[in-house]
Amino acid sequence: MRKFTLVLLASIISIGVYSQVGGLSASKLGTLCVTPVAEGAIEFEPFFGYARATHSFDQNGNSQELYSTSDSSMNFAGSGFRFSYGLIDNLEVGVSVPIDVSEVRFGAKYKLPIDGKLTMGVLAGYNAVVGNQIIAKHHAIYETTPTFVGGVIITYDFTEKFSLDFNAQYQKHTQETIGGHSNGIFLDSDFGYYLLEKINFIFGLHYDYKIFDENIDDSYLLTLNTGIAIERAENFILVINAPFDLMGKNEYRTKGFGLALTIMLD
Repeated sequence: MRKFTLVLLASIISIGVYSQVGGLSASKLGTLCVTPVAEGAIEFEPFFGYARATHSFDQNGNSQELYSTSDSSMNFAGSGFRFSYGLIDNLEVGVSVPIDVSEVRFGAKYKLPIDGKLTMGVLAGYNAVVGNQIIAKHHAIYETTPTFVGGVIITYDFTEKFSLDFNAQYQKHTQETIGGHSNGIFLDSDFGYYLLEKINFIFGLHYDYKIFDENIDDSYLLTLNTGIAIERAENFILVINAPFDLMGKNEYRTKGFGLALTIMLD
């Protein structure tokens, strides 16, 4: 099975897959929201994530044990930071980096002039590989090649307490990769409900599909993401989440834990 690298997405706290846009704000867990950071304001967010795998999804989508004994597992952990800035009205730019600064993710999102329960936005980004690893200019592992990302964001407020965020992203590698992987698609949705005052209970789905030259090498993953966002402090939001992989192909099957503290600066 192809090597699969888990990378923490600074803006969404969840254990995610490489090449989604980084540096942008979210109101829930694994899905960007339409509303940008206010003009002239900054969000700073340290984050941490952990995931564990004892099974993988094979090329037929079946779950297989990774090891012959139950006392072994594959563990992933990481941390980093996100910085998002309200550049002008309705336009946000940002950057996210892991703690070792092995890569830098640049992102921007713009809220379209649509008001009401349904709002929409567009996003774009570039993921740069910086260092702390072997980098090949040709025939590289796809997790270690730069990518461009673009997509759309939708937010729908059913009521004052219940809302949905959805985004679709497309990524394109800038270099030829081993196995012929050149592009991929990412879909995210989060539903949030304020069951208690200023505590948002959230669940969502993440789906990604990576395309290769040979169809048998294609991979996909569907993940359930659950968590809460605690918004009781004036300038701080604590987000805790737990993602669980439900189905996939040519990927590890993981379950994990993540947390982040969003700090808002005027």
